[in-house]
Amino acid sequence: MKYGLLSFGILLTVIFGGGFFIRLFRDGDFYIDQFIGGVIGITLLIIGIVKKKALNPDY
Repeated sequence: MKYGLLSFGILLTVIFGGGFFIRLFRDGDFYIDQFIGGVIGITLLIIGIVKKKALNPDY
């Protein structure tokens, strides 16, 4: 898969980060597992973008 790391990062960010922010703003609850999942997703997105830039300097 050409964009596997980016796709997985987006998936984690949307699922865990989205659920985290919805519950945080709606109920005021801070779920650490969803927060960690969202942070891992954002980290994977950043790593994927950096790797893509390193492999393709025209990007």
